[in-house]
Amino acid sequence: MKNIKWRLGLIIGTVVLAFVFFLPNTPVFKYMPQWWKDNLPNRGIALGLDLQGGIHLVFEVQGDRAVEITTERTMQRIKDVLEKKKLTVQVSRKGKEIIVSPGNAEVRQAILDTFPTLETSTLSDNLVLRLSQQEMKRIKENATDQALETIRNRVDQFGVAEPVIHRQGENEIVVQLPGYKDPKRAIQLIGKTAQLEFRLVDDEAPVAAELPQILRPGEEEEVLEKFKEKIPEDDTILFQRNVNKETGEVTKRPFLLKKEVLLTGDLLSEARVAIDQRFNEPYVSLSFNSAGAKLFEEITGKYVQKRLAIILDGNVYSAPVIREKIAGGNAQITGAFIMEDAKDLAIVLRAGALPAPVKLLQNVTVGPSLG
Repeated sequence: MKNIKWRLGLIIGTVVLAFVFFLPNTPVFKYMPQWWKDNLPNRGIALGLDLQGGIHLVFEVQGDRAVEITTERTMQRIKDVLEKKKLTVQVSRKGKEIIVSPGNAEVRQAILDTFPTLETSTLSDNLVLRLSQQEMKRIKENATDQALETIRNRVDQFGVAEPVIHRQGENEIVVQLPGYKDPKRAIQLIGKTAQLEFRLVDDEAPVAAELPQILRPGEEEEVLEKFKEKIPEDDTILFQRNVNKETGEVTKRPFLLKKEVLLTGDLLSEARVAIDQRFNEPYVSLSFNSAGAKLFEEITGKYVQKRLAIILDGNVYSAPVIREKIAGGNAQITGAFIMEDAKDLAIVLRAGALPAPVKLLQNVTVGPSLG
C-alpha cells in the first residue's frame, strides 16, 4: 500500500512539475498572476531544432589566413623598428615569409632584438623571416577560440533564443538557431569577418589619375592586371561598391590606397545606427576607446587635406577628405544602407572582428518534427 501511495505521489509530483515548466510555452502564461511569474519559472522549455525547426550551420575557420594576417602585422612592426634605427631596407611579404633586403648582420640583429622567436634564413643578399611552427599552431588554435567567442557575441545580439554554438574538431564551429528561418541573413551576420581599417588614399602617385572612375561588376580583375606594374610597392587597389538609388544599377570605383593600416576596429568602444538628418538615411556611428580616440586625433591632425578611406573586409565604404583634426574619437560609416544592413553591421562591429575569415561548410534548414 505504501508503495502505491509513493508511486502515486511521484506521478502527481512529476505532472505538477511538468505543468509548471511547460506553462510558459503556452499563451495562457500571460494571464497568470504576477506572484506566479515572480516566484516560479517564467521561461519555457527550450525547444531544439527537432521540435521547432531552424537553421544548422557549420563554419570552418581559415587558420592559414590567420597566420598570414599575423605575418602582415609583424612585417609592419619590423618596418617601424628598422625605420626608427634609420636602416634603409626593403621589407615585403610573400605568403608566410617576410623578405628583408639587404639582410646584413646589422639588420638581422636589429630585428632579432625585437622579435627573438622569428626563424631566419638567407637567400642571396636577402634575410628571410618566418613564424615558428609552434607559433603558427598557436595562432590557428587561438583563431578558432576567438572566432567561437565572437560568433557567440554576435548571435547573442541577434536575439535568437537558446542558440547552440560549439567547437567541432580542430577548426570547425557548429551554430544551431532554433526557430530562425532566414539563413541568408544569419550567414551574413555570422560569416562577415568585419575587419575595419582606416588607410590613406594615395592621390599623389601618377597612376592614381589614370584609374577609371566607374566600373561594371566583374571588371575589377582587368583593372588590377592593367595597372599592376604601375602601382607603387607600398600601395594597393581596393574597390568601392555604389548603387544608383533610382535605377538600382551597381557600379564599382577603384581607389589607390596605402598598404599601411593607420587604425583598426580593435580600438572601437561602440557602434550604433543613426539617421542622417539631411538625407534621412541610416549610417553606422563609431566611437573609439581612449587609445583609439587619441590615435584617431593624431592621424587626422597629421593628414589634414588628405583622404582617409574607411574599409571593411577589403571593401571601401567611403574616403572623405580630412578637413581638420578630429578630437573625441567619433567617426561614421556611410554607404546607402537599408536599416537592416546598418543594424547588422553595427552588431558585427560591436561584437568584434573575426580573427580570420570563416568558410561555410554546411547550411541546413530543419523543419519541425513535433508540435
